[in-house]
Amino acid sequence: MKKWLPVILKCIVAIVATYMALRHVKNNELQHIRWNISVIWLLPAILLFNASQFVSAYRLLQYYKTLNADIPYGFNLQLYYTGMFYNLFLPGGVGGDVYKVIILKKRGIAWVNAAKATVLDRFTGLLILLVIGLLLLNLASLPLSEQLIHILSFAIIAALLLYGFIVQRYFPPFGSVITKALALSAVVQCLQLFTFYCLLQFLQVPAVAYIQYAVIFLAAAVVAALPISIGGIGIRELSMAAGAMYLHVSSTIAISASIIFYLITAFSATIGWWLKKTHPLLF
Repeated sequence: MKKWLPVILKCIVAIVATYMALRHVKNNELQHIRWNISVIWLLPAILLFNASQFVSAYRLLQYYKTLNADIPYGFNLQLYYTGMFYNLFLPGGVGGDVYKVIILKKRGIAWVNAAKATVLDRFTGLLILLVIGLLLLNLASLPLSEQLIHILSFAIIAALLLYGFIVQRYFPPFGSVITKALALSAVVQCLQLFTFYCLLQFLQVPAVAYIQYAVIFLAAAVVAALPISIGGIGIRELSMAAGAMYLHVSSTIAISASIIFYLITAFSATIGWWLKKTHPLLF
């Protein structure tokens, strides 16, 4: 019971958060969307999202290569998609990361080193996400004081420099690729922002509100990474609703875009499940 209690609690959080988020969806707003015209934007959204995952897998491979691991990119890509599939359904979004470490251990890589590489990869992506979010804060007309935005900007720059120093000083094998990993993380986040842009086009959002929605999207991605729900379900949507109300944009659009983004993630992750079923020897 003690083992399953955290899982049960996270399921409850996911259900309650999803219910609370959906209460902010107004059907009359969705009825005004001309679905036959906008549906074409779903294809580039799916392609851009998967492009971001291809780059993410390549970024993670840079960390693994420092361990003198002979891991082909194709194998790592399959491993990455399978991990993404597990992340959707296991508590806290870490199930896929644990799975990667287990598989790499079977290939002769010390689990401690594999875990360090995987955690650093995640943290690198999160840090760049915060950087891009703060850049958008400086561009958007938000109800925040300029002084606060400047303080946050200086803080994240300091954190970025400190992170680079810590990796170079205390994780020597990975210091050689940290700059490349940060650059690849920027590419990943930009591709995901373009994905979100396509979803806003699909929902026929006025161009004037793009930056506000993008800021909400990035903030919700950070909150969804917290281990308080199953794969971030519900928490992401509730964060989008809260952000939309704070920035005076449509909660319906924000939540709808978030749900569609999750569905694209789930659709893409099934590729990992399919690969695991059809090519078991690769894993």
